[in-house]
Amino acid sequence: MTDAQVVAQLKKWGIRYVEIPGWATHNRNSKGAWGPVNGFIWHHTGAAVPAANAKSYASSTLYNGLADLPGPLCQFSIGADGIVYLVGWGRANHAGGGDPAVLQHVINEDYNGQLHPTRGNSNGVDGNAHFYGVEIQYSGSKPMADTQYKTALRLSAAILDFHGWSEKSVIAHGEWSSDKWDPGYAPSKIMAMPGVRADVLATLNAGTTQEDPMAGMTKQDVHNAVWRIDDIPAGSTEANKTNTTWVPETFLRGTFENTVKILTMEAGQTAAIAKLAQLIGSNVDTEQVVAAVQKAIADAVIKVSVDVTTAQNQES
Repeated sequence: MTDAQVVAQLKKWGIRYVEIPGWATHNRNSKGAWGPVNGFIWHHTGAAVPAANAKSYASSTLYNGLADLPGPLCQFSIGADGIVYLVGWGRANHAGGGDPAVLQHVINEDYNGQLHPTRGNSNGVDGNAHFYGVEIQYSGSKPMADTQYKTALRLSAAILDFHGWSEKSVIAHGEWSSDKWDPGYAPSKIMAMPGVRADVLATLNAGTTQEDPMAGMTKQDVHNAVWRIDDIPAGSTEANKTNTTWVPETFLRGTFENTVKILTMEAGQTAAIAKLAQLIGSNVDTEQVVAAVQKAIADAVIKVSVDVTTAQNQES
């Protein structure tokens, strides 16, 4: 797939995703070939990353790599809330060396059960040339979050759908390299991949019209998805301010707080005008004065709303 084609597949399958800046041209192609790509490898990060930190983890550790392993460390990553992060596109340092017999089984899709590699990173064939890879952000010492698992199934189905592959093109890192055990569900114990592949097949057979991917999301999941995934637009004046921890909720919270202040002022002014009218005497139509003030304040609120909408349109 090209970078444009993978984005199209994510949209087709209703997968929530975030593009890490520069991902589409970020790769290790200068160090070796990428392709022909023959399958999709699942990994765990080995660290339990909170949903609020998922994007920063993807854009730092997974994008840049480690001291002894340059990034990108995957093409995809899945946060705790089920959001897919596009980290790189092309050759990535995720698979390492693996068993050539496993590669042939994946190419032929001619095996059953769990794969048991006999070669690993030090004596295997180059897997970075032959596989897409997803780093699922969880420790591996216990099961991944249900939202992550469902997203991993849909992401797998999106890739298989594009290539016309079966579920047997989806394998675990521990099925590729004899010295790996990810993705795990208990300390040093790999997931039972035949069951995973059965779930991938069911997801693929259900097609893109299956349940809304937001179904089953908690309020916190929705909060994380809506409030935390967007960056400041490139070139925005916000980017030049000293607040380096800016996130969209800063703007949204400020709008909310200003609206609350306006409503509080309205209530206070209404009470004050009513009291003033009583002091002036019976010749003043209290209700008419209050209504006029309320209309003036409401017009101001509407103007604030229009200004906010205009600002949002300009930013997008």
